[in-house]
Amino acid sequence: MDYGYNRNDGCFRNFFRSFVCAALSLLLGLHVYAYFWGPNQETLDGDFSDVKYVVVQLTRGLSEVNRKHERLQNEMERISSVLPAVAAAAGRAKDALVDPVMRMRNCRQMGDVADYDRQLPDYALESAGARILDTGDTLEHVIYESPVGWALHMLTAFLCRECLGARAMIRPGTLPGECWAFKGSRGEATIRLLGTVKITGISIEHIPPHISPTREISSAPRLIQVEGLDSRADPYPHDYGSFEYDRDGKPIQYFEVMYPSNKGHNLMRVRVLTNWGHPVYTCVYRIRVHGDLVSPPRTSMADDDMRIDNE
Repeated sequence: MDYGYNRNDGCFRNFFRSFVCAALSLLLGLHVYAYFWGPNQETLDGDFSDVKYVVVQLTRGLSEVNRKHERLQNEMERISSVLPAVAAAAGRAKDALVDPVMRMRNCRQMGDVADYDRQLPDYALESAGARILDTGDTLEHVIYESPVGWALHMLTAFLCRECLGARAMIRPGTLPGECWAFKGSRGEATIRLLGTVKITGISIEHIPPHISPTREISSAPRLIQVEGLDSRADPYPHDYGSFEYDRDGKPIQYFEVMYPSNKGHNLMRVRVLTNWGHPVYTCVYRIRVHGDLVSPPRTSMADDDMRIDNE
């Protein structure tokens, strides 16, 4: 069997060698024929002329494409130079058309908004006409160094309208200590807004821990309830909902009312139900009221309305 295999292998090699020789001889013969008996010079010149014509046409087409490309590039550069101005105009139009409240309602905490007081109107701002009417049974937290200090505080609280107290939470200042401090974890205050307002949300502000002298803010309010009143003795106030201030969040936190009212309110009661664990007192730094003004503020105010009762 080994000899048969070697004979078959030798035959295959001879056949392959013969095929290669024949193929090479055929190719050589074709080259010789093309050299001696191929097309004449005139035929070759005609072919070259055709090729030259095609090349010229392609060159002209390429030149036209280049000119169109340059025009398109110039137009794109002109549009690019105009785009920033168009984008700026579109941004200004969007800011003018979209209500600031709608832009911010998607953000649970809005303390990162630059210049917050210029973004939303505050209808509980004292300098705009809002007033604290009473604080119910809430007792103010004051540290007295002597009986004389206590007596002076009681006298100035009765006579001086510019003294701090519940008014601190409707004033702009929010430095450490510029707050309404009351004893315990529960307190309330009735605010007369600067007009009849259809309330849509409130903002609660407290100082951040890193500027607190004690490096913590356990005196911050935690759960706050907001009510709308038709009068100071309204037996059926409208409950706008309860809101939890997050002490680990931004200093200013916005809350949309849970139960909107179809009518506006001129009086609003703020109830602090709990704080973040301070056993002695609670501090309320700033309360802002947002919404739509239904009727303008009154031009005259009774003197007794401007006095804080039961503070």
